Amino acid sequence: MVNDKLLGSQLGSYVLVEVLGHGAFGSVYLGRHFLLEHKPPVAVKVLNTTLNTQEEIDRFFQEAVILDKLTHPNILPIIDANLYEGYPFFVAEYAPGGSLRDRLDALNGSPMPLMDAMHILNQVGQALQHAHDLDIVHRDLKPANILFNAEGDTVLADFGIAIQVQKTRRVDEIGTPPYMSPEQFKGKISKKSDQYALGCVAYELLTGQQLFVADDPYTIGYKHIYEQPVLPSELNPNIPPSIEEVILKALAKERDDRFENVADFVIALREAFGLPITESTPLPPLQSPPPVSPPSMQKTPVKRLNPLPDPHRTQAEGSGGLGQSSLRPPAQTPIANRAQRSQGRNTSSNPARTTLAWSVTTGLDHTYYSEPAVLNSVVYAGTYTTNVDNPHKEANQLRALDALTGQQLWAVNTHYGIYDAPVISNGIVYVCTGNINLPGEIYAVDAASGEVRWSFPTDEFIKVRPTVANDIVYAYPDHAVYALDANSGREIWAVTVKAGLAHRPVIASGHMYLITERGICYELDALTGQKLETYADMGEILAAETTVTGINCLCFADGELYAMDMQKQQRVWATRLDIQISGDLILRNGVAYVGSHGGFVGDSANTKLHAIDTTNGKILWVAHLRHEIESAPVIADNNIVYVSTFGRELYAIDSHNGHILFTSKIGRGRINRPAAEQGMIFVSTGEMHALQISNP
Repeated sequence: MVNDKLLGSQLGSYVLVEVLGHGAFGSVYLGRHFLLEHKPPVAVKVLNTTLNTQEEIDRFFQEAVILDKLTHPNILPIIDANLYEGYPFFVAEYAPGGSLRDRLDALNGSPMPLMDAMHILNQVGQALQHAHDLDIVHRDLKPANILFNAEGDTVLADFGIAIQVQKTRRVDEIGTPPYMSPEQFKGKISKKSDQYALGCVAYELLTGQQLFVADDPYTIGYKHIYEQPVLPSELNPNIPPSIEEVILKALAKERDDRFENVADFVIALREAFGLPITESTPLPPLQSPPPVSPPSMQKTPVKRLNPLPDPHRTQAEGSGGLGQSSLRPPAQTPIANRAQRSQGRNTSSNPARTTLAWSVTTGLDHTYYSEPAVLNSVVYAGTYTTNVDNPHKEANQLRALDALTGQQLWAVNTHYGIYDAPVISNGIVYVCTGNINLPGEIYAVDAASGEVRWSFPTDEFIKVRPTVANDIVYAYPDHAVYALDANSGREIWAVTVKAGLAHRPVIASGHMYLITERGICYELDALTGQKLETYADMGEILAAETTVTGINCLCFADGELYAMDMQKQQRVWATRLDIQISGDLILRNGVAYVGSHGGFVGDSANTKLHAIDTTNGKILWVAHLRHEIESAPVIADNNIVYVSTFGRELYAIDSHNGHILFTSKIGRGRINRPAAEQGMIFVSTGEMHALQISNP
């Protein structure tokens, strides 16, 4: 593969002075004329594959001649094509306005204004139709290949992998999975594949989300072939039904069900939006993007930073130690430049948005913050280390941070790591600790001073947060349940669960329900530990709720969420969800908030957050999310539901109607369950972050 040693080399008439980007098919450089300094800069794309035979060389030059036929104002012109030491390269005009991918990333998951989206789709559609009229198929249409010139108009690029087609033919799979048509995954290609890709782009522009997302291309391909997308209007209620209908037609699974050609697709879009149908009538201009700095002409290459390792995986979760961390001490120093980057991406058009107030590290290598809790403007969080064999003496701590500044107020050393959130009750912070293959310990710490009130050792490590109810602290190692006096730490009762706990036990009206890995449910007296009943085939017990007639357990099995009257052992109601629960369920004021997905890891189109009335099982609303939910949602006092996902996204959702108020991407590691108080959100990605919510 050609590498950055090409910088400073002359390819044709142009010297490569800067790296603009790397892709699957090659690298793009900024070039300037070797002699004529007033010539405008160009983009030079050098393909990765060498041409070794005369037949391959002839084919390359034949395709260059074909691409030279593409003379359209919305297609990036090819200036030159040649070989450099066997590597083919194209020279094209330089588009200084960046790519559509850049603009979508800046929107941070929010939809693009409708008129701007129509402007882009209109111009790209006309460019595609021009290519199709010449029997040229793009094959890799995506936001990264839609550029903006100095006038702000779109120019379609990267026709270098296009092919001339006289009819549909089987080809190797070429393209980018989120934008590939069903037939393209099957090895077939045609002009209608480009139409489908433009439909995918339209979907993303108007909803802020890709059509299908998964952790691997095979799952994405399955979705494109077999699954129906979430309706665009469910993600963005402002999309007119007429426009939604047009986009869904372009996204039809079967080619024959799509528009006859791209021009018909564009005309239908314009007509649905009430715009003039003739392509000669221009649309209003795009909203002005931020000014673009002129390209540098220096010969120093732009270096790409290696991504940091995910700091949230631990040895207890089965991963090995991490490399040298680049997180910076001291722990109490906010990371200012990271805050500036976050603010720069916050261009959402939603009714609320976030600003990064502060961000702090633990100050130690291989040491990270746990999930936080917040009360009275103090953030409480534990720390843990992945270097469990030789930990720093301050690697395992319970810490209190000032919610406004991130300054550390106090810290208490613990024997083992803290992975889940502390629980605060009556001025005391309760926390469970433990490292795999080592014992655990439960601590009670004064919330104001950091003084340890008591600690209680356990034979087995504890990774989940405790429950505090009726002046009793309940803690849950994998094979036991402890009930301790909240004031003294005295053991009130303990039971052993040989089969292991399948889920964190739930408590209601003095009754505890715990379910084992073998699927057996035990009902215990929460005050004495006495076993009251044993049940089988209960499914997964997610929550328990006191009702006028007794206790209902909310359970999940075979894709159904149902309420079980524990006294009568009868189902009160059942509601069909997806086949798997995503995250945990929480109850608030008679409403259950629970996520579900269609069974694929990282599932996008079928990842949903439901609000369900617990009196009758009626679904009040559904919010569609990009990725699986990390843990239980959080309900703040301002009636906002906060949800973190495995895609490093934080969602804020209106608890009344399920509308997504804003999304934020935070940090580099996996996002833990957030905590919220007084218009601020606190979330750990290994580092601790504080976000300020503001209304425009």
